[in-house]
Amino acid sequence: MQGAKKPSPNHRAPVGVLTAKPIALRLLTEERSALEQAALAEGRSLASQARIFFLQGLNDYQRKTSA
Repeated sequence: MQGAKKPSPNHRAPVGVLTAKPIALRLLTEERSALEQAALAEGRSLASQARIFFLQGLNDYQRKTSA
């Protein structure tokens, strides 16, 4: 089929995430291992799992600073 459009690739990031502006995150060896274990257990990429951890920490931070 000449001229047929290829389907767009699936993206793991939620709609609206700034994929063009990634943030580097440096972790200790133990922290990276914990991240890898959690990502494996959840079936997620390291970036996806790190984002989830960030959002949980951000939520805790906002709760503590607004009290």
